[in-house]
Amino acid sequence: MSGRLEGKVAIVTGAARGIGRAVSLRFAQEGARVALVDIARDVPGVPYPGSNREQLEASAAGCRGTGVEALALTADVTSSAELDSAVAEVLEKWGRIDILVTAAGIDSWGKAWELTDDQWQKMLDVNLSGVWRSAKSVSPTFIEQKSGAMVLIGSVLSHRANKEFAHYTAAKHGVLGLTRAFGLELAPYGVRVNSVDPTVVFTDMVMNQAYLDRLGGHEGTTLDEAKAYYLRWNTLPIPWVEPVDVANACLFLASDEARGITGVALPVDLGAMLK
Repeated sequence: MSGRLEGKVAIVTGAARGIGRAVSLRFAQEGARVALVDIARDVPGVPYPGSNREQLEASAAGCRGTGVEALALTADVTSSAELDSAVAEVLEKWGRIDILVTAAGIDSWGKAWELTDDQWQKMLDVNLSGVWRSAKSVSPTFIEQKSGAMVLIGSVLSHRANKEFAHYTAAKHGVLGLTRAFGLELAPYGVRVNSVDPTVVFTDMVMNQAYLDRLGGHEGTTLDEAKAYYLRWNTLPIPWVEPVDVANACLFLASDEARGITGVALPVDLGAMLK
């Protein structure tokens, strides 16, 4: 442990698995106490299984295994009341919050004109409004402390479009806007706000069979077929990034090494935006 976040308290949403789990563990390895927040259940309208309480507890146990304290909290990012309650619990336990990472997110797909109202609304409620609610919930603490760092998880689709992801693209474009807006408004209080914008990440959200079948256009699409597709999508000869690659970028932006950086979108995209 090099202690780049020694003494810090971090809240990570979507922490049961995927990017959120990787961020939580990386932060713990660098000395942060971590509050892991996740809905820990299936989400209606999402075409793949959701996270669960066992996964959330396993993430927290992994953090504790590094020698730091960790708190597993169940909360839905579509509920301001639940997020406010989670923040209050963290403050009661540790007395401060230094870092927020908004890794909670969902995926679904469909042609722009065929998406249902429910698909559209659920996507924006989680992937955009959920980020806003999360940032909103910690802002009073950061303002009072006159310090803090937010890292919002965006996407290459914060900057470009992709077929059958109009709602996801709209939400992630919105996250880029929130990054800049919160960065501008919180700067007078010494609070930094940045985003990390990855290409495809090897997580349950995109490596489930339903997603692979959509990608390949047939049932039983294999990882090898997906790999061939993504090698065309990216510029570097790598099909996807791992959650830890995103976590390392979050670590940099949350640490004092990035003390002069705010309002910036950091792509971890294997050069996808060069195409």
